Amino acid sequence: MPTFTRAQADALLPKARPLLEDLQRRVATYRRRPTDPVAREIEALLREVAELGIEVKDPERGLIDFRSKMRGREVYLCWKLDDGDRVAFWHELDAGFAGRKIIED
Repeated sequence: MPTFTRAQADALLPKARPLLEDLQRRVATYRRRPTDPVAREIEALLREVAELGIEVKDPERGLIDFRSKMRGREVYLCWKLDDGDRVAFWHELDAGFAGRKIIED
């Protein structure tokens, strides 16, 4: 996986947001009525997001991570659909969403 600066991650959000919104809708549809075509659509959207170098952590919440480096170590920049137009959080690789911290400029 590539690593991203905060600016690079922010720049990808306009591409990622509609994909994640679509993914969120399709996952909700699949939960109500599982079908193979919807499952294939979900898989295709996950691949499309992954091709951007983004890791989908929770498709229902639109939660994604961007690998990054902070103070010389690898971390994740963390964003979800209702976080706004900028990546504002980060966490250690093994911490997950519960370990999110605000990025201090």
